[in-house]
Amino acid sequence: MKHALVQHWMTSPAITCDPATRLHDGLRIMNRHQIRAMPIVDGGRLVGIVTKRDLLRADVTPVIRDSWEQYRMAGNLTMDKIMTTGVITTRPDVPVAKAARVLMENKITALPVLDRQQNLVGMLTSSDIFRVVIEEVPLLNETIRVHEYMTADVQTAEPTTTLLAAQRMMAVKRIRALPVLQNGLLIGIVTRTDLLSAAPSVVTTQGRLEVTEMVLNTPLQFIMTTKPITIGEEQPITEAARLMLANKIHALPVLDSDQDLCGIITETDLFRLVVHKFLG
Repeated sequence: MKHALVQHWMTSPAITCDPATRLHDGLRIMNRHQIRAMPIVDGGRLVGIVTKRDLLRADVTPVIRDSWEQYRMAGNLTMDKIMTTGVITTRPDVPVAKAARVLMENKITALPVLDRQQNLVGMLTSSDIFRVVIEEVPLLNETIRVHEYMTADVQTAEPTTTLLAAQRMMAVKRIRALPVLQNGLLIGIVTRTDLLSAAPSVVTTQGRLEVTEMVLNTPLQFIMTTKPITIGEEQPITEAARLMLANKIHALPVLDSDQDLCGIITETDLFRLVVHKFLG
């Protein structure tokens, strides 16, 4: 491997905020920089991490944003009330394939990178691992096809499946994306982030059971992304990494030669590829 260590691939400097940052300000920062995880730093020290899913889970659903009081209540939540403490981290001198294994085994998408003095020096994210695949896999002098690493047993949903049912499927199967099929044809995809964006916040819907019920019974056809980006099963796996990186997505439905859904390839599959090919 030409560049083997985390320090060669990490994103530096990391985009951070402090524990007193408000939820809506945190979302603005993450949207502006197109990031999915943000370290929380206090006095120069890492004290926690928030993901976009964490913030969406705490935020108010768009359905009830006409209620200023509840919107304000959610927006004023601070990072120290939302963040995950006890953060899993890595070091700059760790092999990047070892860090990819940590991402894979813990089902996370980013690792803060700390030097030996415990200073935050960067972030290793799924996008960085995509770049590893794009740049390093061709040096193996073998063609690795998408079907070799994709998940063939795909959990799917229908456009009439409710948001609540989709949430339960994802929780039981421990998956982050659901292709949506109608009459056997792929017509859309929903991710866990999509569901969290639409789902009602516990904080802001207390006492409003009718709103919660209405939102959770919303069919996926009103939430899903239509015309999802796909890839063929015989395509090089580097093309899957390129598509995910370019489009800021973490899952691709895989189609066979008849354009039927035959699998899904996710960022976790690409982490597994890096571990298998480069950890040694």
